[in-house]
Amino acid sequence: MALTVKDILNLPSLEQFSLVAGKGGLDRDITTAGIADYEFAEGIDYDLSHAFERDSLVISSLLFAKDAPSLILPAIKRLNESGVSAFAYKEILFKTLPEEVISYADKNDFPIFSYQDGTWFENIIFDVMTAVERDDARYLSEAHIEKMIKDAASPEEIERIRRGISLLLNKSISAAYLKTPQLDAVRVFRAYYMSKNLREKLLVSKYEDGIFILITTSKWNETSHRIILDEACQTLSLPVNAADITLSRLHPAPELHQAFREAYYAWAANLVSLRKASSYEALGVYAAILPLAGTPELRSYAQDYLDKLKDYKDTIKSYIHNGGDVIATSLDLHCHANTIRYRLNKMKTIADAPNETDHELFRDLSIAYIVMKTLENS
Repeated sequence: MALTVKDILNLPSLEQFSLVAGKGGLDRDITTAGIADYEFAEGIDYDLSHAFERDSLVISSLLFAKDAPSLILPAIKRLNESGVSAFAYKEILFKTLPEEVISYADKNDFPIFSYQDGTWFENIIFDVMTAVERDDARYLSEAHIEKMIKDAASPEEIERIRRGISLLLNKSISAAYLKTPQLDAVRVFRAYYMSKNLREKLLVSKYEDGIFILITTSKWNETSHRIILDEACQTLSLPVNAADITLSRLHPAPELHQAFREAYYAWAANLVSLRKASSYEALGVYAAILPLAGTPELRSYAQDYLDKLKDYKDTIKSYIHNGGDVIATSLDLHCHANTIRYRLNKMKTIADAPNETDHELFRDLSIAYIVMKTLENS
């Protein structure tokens, strides 16, 4: 399960927290933390509809109520109604809270804590966000992700992961995988956990030397997912444009594993293709073949097939990257087109298929080539 109010009380900066009211709400989820003060000040016209995040710990000095303690109860009510999980105040102006505030918190199981001056708000927020990040990493560990990619995770495991991560999954989810030498994962994660807007729409997780981006929205159309992906690329300064990243198909939340599998194999397919696919459907037959790349049968086929043709490795690579275009391959390898045709005929003979058409040869070569490249990069 996700972190709870009770869990975060063990963090260094929260050790001095004393429970004032709302003991029945200690099992509420915590996914973030924030600060409240001027939003509730008298005479301030401030839109509170999106001021505070659901499942958050909100901390305050209660400065807004310095000369008007009656403002505290409406503020607490608004926080609870907004889905905030807990509230903590620094004992600078108030040592105790009005009785009606305590009564409301107890009645609604809304935890309120007090703590002594001496701990910076920023330290509390940092500790909470670091704990949330660690918790996400625990549920979306590389081992768990690998099991989902290999379709080896049980429905129970997938449900535990879904319920454990900080991102609240909505009607539709999709995923994308990114792995480039220019990717600075540490900076990306720092920027992600500091972005309130992104944390409501997506989750970033590490896998191998790359990152998965898990996207969720209440809408069931790829356009809305693309918009979020584009926002992520800009906000996180990812070294690639959103248009160049292949999204998985859209899935309901219980099919979390399918989104991860499709995103990973789409990335693998694009490694060996000059025609980058923007969607999983655009992968064509590879969408069915790549998930089977690790099976003994397909691995053996690809390895044996390419071993026979090892003397033509450069020709095969260029031929596939050029989509079976003989002229483009000859230009790429700086030789005559007839030379390429001669090599293709030689490959057919070596592969014991002298009567194959060039189209059939390209089919067999591309399947074997992309399977081996997928295995090399996994």
